[in-house]
Amino acid sequence: MTARLGVSTSVLSDKEDLDGLLGYRPDVVEFYNYPSTAIEAITGFCRRHGIQPALHCPTPYDERTPLTRYAPTGPDPAEARLALDLALGTVDLAARIGAAHVVVHFPSPYPPYPRAGFAAAGAAFLGPLQERARDAGVPVLLENLTPNPLLRAPADYARLLAEYPLLGFCLDVGHAHRLGGPDRVAEFLETLGPRIRSLHFYGVSRTARPPDRRPASAGAPGPGPLDLAGVLAHARAVARPDVVVLEHGPVDAETAAASARWVRARLEEHEH
Repeated sequence: MTARLGVSTSVLSDKEDLDGLLGYRPDVVEFYNYPSTAIEAITGFCRRHGIQPALHCPTPYDERTPLTRYAPTGPDPAEARLALDLALGTVDLAARIGAAHVVVHFPSPYPPYPRAGFAAAGAAFLGPLQERARDAGVPVLLENLTPNPLLRAPADYARLLAEYPLLGFCLDVGHAHRLGGPDRVAEFLETLGPRIRSLHFYGVSRTARPPDRRPASAGAPGPGPLDLAGVLAHARAVARPDVVVLEHGPVDAETAAASARWVRARLEEHEH
């Protein structure tokens, strides 16, 4: 089966302008950090246009202050508890609206990185998360991050997922690229294989600091040093993700449509 084309609400300059997503002609839209008051609009939009929603934790997020730190492994117990509560709430919402999946960042990306207590903190987060995912019947995908030296390499995530067989993986190609270039992206694909159920997909710049997120180019392998066509072909061969989610920043309508067409064409050609 051909992977479906998804798009993240990261592409919107105005998060309330959901019609701005339609130029991508997406099969799936991944909503990130929306409040409860927006859920009716989200579900209505998806229903009208034949789109399946997906959720990126935290959604819903109803705290009065912006979420500045999502830290599931602490070391602050209050932050870890909030992260778990938000993840469980995202899974519950996903079950109610028929979401394709839930994406959760793991582990905490913020220093310091004390080894003492790290494994216990991870278990305290992932155990309840896996249980809720099972009970709700919702695929929950851990997304790779780069800063935490205690868990960031492909082998680290493979060992972790072996302990939690009901959880899946969302490969963010840009995060993987930052760890070691195209070879590290390939290593993630080879190491995690079928556990990868979704890709966060965008081009990376050679020179921008911090790295920017660029749409795939129409008629080209992709901007910068990462061969996006090659990544899709490799993913199709070893992982067969359910959905490829475009997660670049806001662009003009023409660029958005061209990028989506290019990615969809690559997905269809890899099926044959």
